[in-house]
Amino acid sequence: MRWICLLLVLCGMAGKLIAQSPAGKGYADTIHAGGYQDLLAEARPETSQDTLILRDSLLLPITYIDSAALNAVPLIFLPDSLIKDTLKYEFTKIKDVAYRTKLTKELYKLVFVNPIPDRLNVMRTQNSEERFSGYAGKTIRNISVKVLPPYGTSVYDTTYYEESLGWLQTAANKTHMRTAVNTVRKQLTLKPGMKLEPFELVQNEIILRRLDYMEDATILVSEVEGHPDEVDLTVICKDEFSWGGSIESNFINSFTLGLKNKNFMKLGHILNYEFSYRGSKDKKWGNMLEYKINSIWGTHFDLWGLYQNDYSQKLVKLSIDRPFLTTTMKWAGGVEASRVFYSENLPDRNVTRLEELFNYHSQDVWLGRSFQLKNRFSYNRNYYLTGRFFTTLFNNRPEVSDDTNHFYYNRLNAFMAFTYTKIKYYKANLIYDFGRTEDIPTGLYAGVTAGYEHSEFENFGYLGMEYHYSHFNKQSERYYSVEAMVGSYVNDEGFERGFINFKAGHISNLISIGNYRFRFYNAVNYIRGIRRYPTDYLYMQEGDIRGFHSDSLRGNQKLSASLATTFFFPYIKKGFRMSATAFVDAGAIAKDNHSLTKSKTYWGLGVALNIRNDNVVFKNVSFRFSWYPTIPVDGRSLQATLSSGIKSGFYNYQVYKPQAFKYE
Repeated sequence: MRWICLLLVLCGMAGKLIAQSPAGKGYADTIHAGGYQDLLAEARPETSQDTLILRDSLLLPITYIDSAALNAVPLIFLPDSLIKDTLKYEFTKIKDVAYRTKLTKELYKLVFVNPIPDRLNVMRTQNSEERFSGYAGKTIRNISVKVLPPYGTSVYDTTYYEESLGWLQTAANKTHMRTAVNTVRKQLTLKPGMKLEPFELVQNEIILRRLDYMEDATILVSEVEGHPDEVDLTVICKDEFSWGGSIESNFINSFTLGLKNKNFMKLGHILNYEFSYRGSKDKKWGNMLEYKINSIWGTHFDLWGLYQNDYSQKLVKLSIDRPFLTTTMKWAGGVEASRVFYSENLPDRNVTRLEELFNYHSQDVWLGRSFQLKNRFSYNRNYYLTGRFFTTLFNNRPEVSDDTNHFYYNRLNAFMAFTYTKIKYYKANLIYDFGRTEDIPTGLYAGVTAGYEHSEFENFGYLGMEYHYSHFNKQSERYYSVEAMVGSYVNDEGFERGFINFKAGHISNLISIGNYRFRFYNAVNYIRGIRRYPTDYLYMQEGDIRGFHSDSLRGNQKLSASLATTFFFPYIKKGFRMSATAFVDAGAIAKDNHSLTKSKTYWGLGVALNIRNDNVVFKNVSFRFSWYPTIPVDGRSLQATLSSGIKSGFYNYQVYKPQAFKYE
């Protein structure tokens, strides 16, 4: 336990050192402004403190641009640490020497041609609403949509340089079924005739970027000549290559392979199939098939179906759902039905490691209403009322009584929640992903949930409260988050099945050392169960210590902490770009009658190499090697895993159907 405390101190020290770093003080490395090249051409050197220095070590000399002019347009940066192909880098060194005199400069021009830079768009961190605020209240006249091919383009510079692509990229663009314009229109909440609200445009960009078949998206606003109160919108989307895949393996006795079509028939439909093997399980082979339609007929109702048959569960699910996509959306809701033939999990319980799997069917209905409040301190504020009713009825189960097998009770649940949110977004890059625009939420989510559960042998009320706060400092480019939750069922005998949970996290600014960029990531998590069922335990799992799983380590309270750093390598070769992550995780777990501070601490130390190439099916691949100095009786000291996909660690402020808080 004392080692966890030491790790927390190290996290604090890392944050203090980051705060003292000179990085992130208004300096950037490379600029590519798409349609704003004229601004660069007209810029003149300035010497004031407000001057922002922009340097392109590949193509341009040092350029000075006034910061006020920069804030007026959505300028996009291409850091040289990310766009340097090794060959281009050698050309750059020759060019830097040649440009020192007029004679050698002219000789260089006779021999060499400047290479076209790779299009890895990294934007200067900015408030997402700033570039739309000058058009607030104006009427939207027309909305045009432009869909770009997956390779050789950028939403910030739509010029297509086919000659700069390899044969594989060129062939992929020609065979790719580009998303239909009407499909994009169906995802938008914007319509001609509406008044322009800056945050609505920000949220529509986020809606598009979250789609599986979209690599990136932006919205441009242009004034209508002769009509000062009207504007036209241009929605620019860059497609993901429609075929994708996933892979995960521990190189010993398990693997999962996935194949996905993200844009079936150009309609934006998602078809996903996974094949799995678990050599340690009785049922070794598994299959999963998933189909999803986003925004049916432009209603923003999503249709989703799932079939899964593997070692963990066999089930069929079907749902139709309309979430709160934007803060102006007044109504949301959905219906879901499922038939579960066997499963380790329940929809309303956090239960695992049972000897007899669950066999049941369930129905779930929810409805929500939002109420928009006036903005305050540039935050967009709402409160929400949501309600939910669902049932869990077992088809096959062990014998139940008033004091045995509580998890197998047939039950009806009803929940209501009141939620308040305030939120704004920033845009940045190189936080969790390589180059793609990342939306950083900052704000507050506070909610109260009340509910009622009726079962065969007992009835309970439920009360829960949650608080989520995150803050992004634009000047230091550091991110902080705090989460707190408390919830419990209650009857005549008092509180039961309760828990408390506290989380805190920190992400540093993007630090530069030479041509290298890196960030620090710190996190701590504490959870404690209160009067849980005798068989209802917490386990040390992947979210606590990466790659760590144990059925023998269990208790009612646990504490975990993590310190990691990710290096973004400055080279691209044949479309491959890399980052490396080093991490130290620690955790302790104990039962109610034991002290957590005196419990044994378990560690995970390791490195992960992350590789991305947009030209291949498995575009994101991560190889992770972990070492665990202390292991339980069912653990392994070394582990190597291969996986795909990049997960965002930002809290999702979107309000959804109410539920009992998860105990895990």
